[in-house]
Amino acid sequence: MEMNPQIPENILKHLQYVAKSFGLGQDDDTIQMLADNWAEKLNTFENKMTEMGMDEVGLFETEDQRGALALTYSGSLLAISPLSDGGRKIDYTSIGLRKDVPESITDENCLLKEDMEVEKNVEFIGGSIKRTSPIYKIVAAPLSLNDEEQEELIDEAKTMIIDNFVDMNQELY
Repeated sequence: MEMNPQIPENILKHLQYVAKSFGLGQDDDTIQMLADNWAEKLNTFENKMTEMGMDEVGLFETEDQRGALALTYSGSLLAISPLSDGGRKIDYTSIGLRKDVPESITDENCLLKEDMEVEKNVEFIGGSIKRTSPIYKIVAAPLSLNDEEQEELIDEAKTMIIDNFVDMNQELY
């Protein structure tokens, strides 16, 4: 079966791997459904971020003062607040398909264990979220915005993306 050519090989492999932990089938149709869903999520992520003037980065340093959003290989969304009082608020949304992780977790006063980098897992210090699957894309809030504006931008972007993701996931059932 020919998979969606827009889906990178590493993402397809990851989706095949996680289909099992999602409690889903391993057949081509299921993998195709996950891949199409992931491609739509990527499209939504990219479109919304561009619309909102966020900057795509390959590396987000632990000391970076800005807030950021990241899309993981498994299609989860990570929202990271600006650095404030030596910590960050981390929102992790797994977007419903997974059975092995909670749908959404918010932790206050977390830190990135090391720089967040595309193609690598993210690890955290100080919260219930310990690590994510590898990161596919990272966008950061513009430096021109203050912390409060960045927080609002990240929250608005996260809400728009999650609403779209939820609609997509409901189409899968």
